[in-house]
Amino acid sequence: MNTRLKDTFYAYLYILPSISVLVFIFLYPLVQVFINSFYRMSGIRDIFIGLENYKFLLFDDLVFKQAVLNNLILLISIPILTFLSILFAFIFHQQFRGYKVYQGIVFVPYVLPIVVVGVVFGYVLRLNGILNFVLRKVSLGFLALDWLGSSKIAIYSLMGVIIWREAPFGIILFLARLGSLNESIFDAANVDGANWFQTLIYITVPQLKSTIGFYVIYNFIILFAWVFNYVFVMTSGGPGFSTRVQELLIYNYAVPKRMPGMASAAAVFLFLEVIIFVYLQFRFRKGLIEGGE
Repeated sequence: MNTRLKDTFYAYLYILPSISVLVFIFLYPLVQVFINSFYRMSGIRDIFIGLENYKFLLFDDLVFKQAVLNNLILLISIPILTFLSILFAFIFHQQFRGYKVYQGIVFVPYVLPIVVVGVVFGYVLRLNGILNFVLRKVSLGFLALDWLGSSKIAIYSLMGVIIWREAPFGIILFLARLGSLNESIFDAANVDGANWFQTLIYITVPQLKSTIGFYVIYNFIILFAWVFNYVFVMTSGGPGFSTRVQELLIYNYAVPKRMPGMASAAAVFLFLEVIIFVYLQFRFRKGLIEGGE
């Protein structure tokens, strides 16, 4: 065995324990979910039914279709989150007087547990909650709505809470990227007479392209696969099915209804949706890079 092969062998040997843990924690459950999606529980045994679970979800389950639609509606948050994160990061990057105090205030929501945020906003946004009380006191009672009890606006109220809680991470991310940029770029823009808005649009945003791409993918995964806590605590998927998302659908099939095969099929659909989007996003970014060259 030559030296290079020997080094490679020992390198893989050293990381084998970590790989084994990852396989046990992630790969094995994933394979098991795929297998379970082809079965239906009947009593104490499972019956192989092929693609029947997938067919039911695609063609007969109206709740599944509504859940997918709700996840797609929540994607509206991505451009809003990206815009707000870049804007606040750029403002804090100016290091105005007392900016650290404002940074601390803005970052507070992200350190709060999602369950705590959900419970608090559940009280704030209900019909007789704090928000409507304040609106009535300042003679804006016409704006007082049943924020979580109306099927027309509940999903958008939920979206607002998600934006409020998740935006600080984007601010931190873009602020860190801005801190690594060459300050001479901004100095040159000031010398050339660029105003605040022009510096943001023409200087700052182009420098953040790679970070924006990462942040978009991160938010997509959050809004498709990590919003269960928000929905479960604040609305439980209601009113009706207006805030039901795919994660909650999977939970309902797996736990209350005790239909692991259907839950597994829904989980496979969610997994494939995320994989396809991430793949398309990487292809899009690669096309932009090649086009720039």
